This record gives sequence, C-alpha cells and structure tokens, in this order.
Amino acid sequence: MTARPRIDLDGVTLEDPAHLEGEPIAILRYRTTDGLILLIPESADFLVPWEGLEEVALDLKTGRVRVTFAADYASARHWLRGATTLQGTWTDRCELDAKSLGL
Repeated sequence: MTARPRIDLDGVTLEDPAHLEGEPIAILRYRTTDGLILLIPESADFLVPWEGLEEVALDLKTGRVRVTFAADYASARHWLRGATTLQGTWTDRCELDAKSLGL
C-alpha cells in the first residue's frame, strides 16, 4: 500500500430519511472550522455554521453519515424541504482488510 487511506466524506449524498423517494437534498463536501460545506444539487457550495447544526455523526461500522440541523436553522431553510435530519452512506475509495495492512 503506497498511500494511507483517509476518511473522505466529499461527495456523500444526503437524503431525508423520512421520505422514501430517495431524492438527494444536499451533498456533503467538507468539514471546516466554521461549519460544514454542503452542495445543493445543481447549485453551489455553501456553509452551514456549527451553530446551525445539532449533531453530525459518522458510524464507522455502517458508513452511515447523519446530519441533524438545529430546529431554528432548519425551519428557516426552504432547501431542506421540511427535513431536520439528512443521512447518507460513505463509500470507501479503496477496500481494506487486515491482511492488506499486514495484520
């Protein structure tokens, strides 16, 4: 292995888990010191400040990414379409197992 794998969340599609149609609402781009950078499909990157977020979680076992917005922030953002939580699944860029790491 030449490069160490990193958790790269750029491009994780986020959907409203309360709606089954699976239409993307946002795409996760980056974590910054100011907040999360999200992309609204067919639009531009924008900043969601940390104050606008209640919880952001990554489950390393399942790859599930969950973004929960503060109620005040969510209610003022029409692009969320009434959602307060978005979630998606992180996909590894390479497949690792213990053997490939020499363990």
